[in-house]
Amino acid sequence: MILVGEYTHLPDWLPTRPGSGILALERGADGSYQERGVCGMKNPSYLVPGGGGSLYAVEEGSEGGLVRLQKTPDGTYAAAETVRFPGSGSCHICLNSRTDMAYVSNYDSGSLTAVRCAPGGMEVTQELSYSGNGPDPNRQAGPHIHSSWLSPGGEELFVADLGTDRIYRYLPGQDGTLSPNPRQPSISFPPGSGPRHMAFHHSLPAAYVTAELSNQVFLLRFGPDNTAQVQDSWPTTQQKGSTVLTAHLQLSARYGMLYTCVRGADELVWFFVDPDSGRLSPRGRCSSGGRFPRHFLLDEESGSLLAANQLSGDVCVFRVGPNGDVEPAPAQRINAPSAAVVVKI
Repeated sequence: MILVGEYTHLPDWLPTRPGSGILALERGADGSYQERGVCGMKNPSYLVPGGGGSLYAVEEGSEGGLVRLQKTPDGTYAAAETVRFPGSGSCHICLNSRTDMAYVSNYDSGSLTAVRCAPGGMEVTQELSYSGNGPDPNRQAGPHIHSSWLSPGGEELFVADLGTDRIYRYLPGQDGTLSPNPRQPSISFPPGSGPRHMAFHHSLPAAYVTAELSNQVFLLRFGPDNTAQVQDSWPTTQQKGSTVLTAHLQLSARYGMLYTCVRGADELVWFFVDPDSGRLSPRGRCSSGGRFPRHFLLDEESGSLLAANQLSGDVCVFRVGPNGDVEPAPAQRINAPSAAVVVKI
């Protein structure tokens, strides 16, 4: 099943229709997707599957919110529990199944919230605040925590701050409490780049980071002492403008590719990943099929890529060839007003 989170409450200046919550899609035998149902909730801008038929969603707004949903007998989802906290603009969840912790990134307040997700109930256990700014007066007047990511073994949590051009490194304790990595508390990025999302290489001591403001993909290399440095970068687009913004990325071991999406340019872009060095080579690009692709899902099992176009209000389904190239014309267009995120469960 595919789930699509849709913004339901929008500012007046945003030229798009509000959505209904979480849209469930089922893939048929012919490869097309049909609507299975809708779970109504406010601004589920990021979704993460949990164990035991659970699903976690942030509720993006003026107050921080994490919602745990449970699968219903008809195959859709219903809200089971909500925890609220002081952060605002909650936009990303990193789930650590080993410690039953969820780390929620709060963009507007520039904070990170740790929530214990025990079977008996959810509880906020830690709030981390940040300070500083960057050179962009409109987007970097203060910290903006956009995402957090566990290292492949789960030993570290990396927290991306778009507002200060840094990724912070934390060591989770046995109870999930975070403490700064004393060897390297943070990784610096070029001023004005705006790190957003991150992905770790499946076999090399390397990771990739999308920069929303400078429209680049950065390659991080980890040395023998496990400290990381920016080694190289590649542009995602040649288009310029304040609304040209690189967003999500996904690595594919099967295809040996890195995929990303660029809002404003409204493109899907993919790079060949050198298996020995991890360096990228531009491979292809195509239209996202709509406007403002905020997120996408590369489904290797079905050989398809689903792009969530927020402003045109649709999810476009693209076929992916055996060599990893995305076919330029979408095979299907699904109505999904204010689509923000698409995940597979």
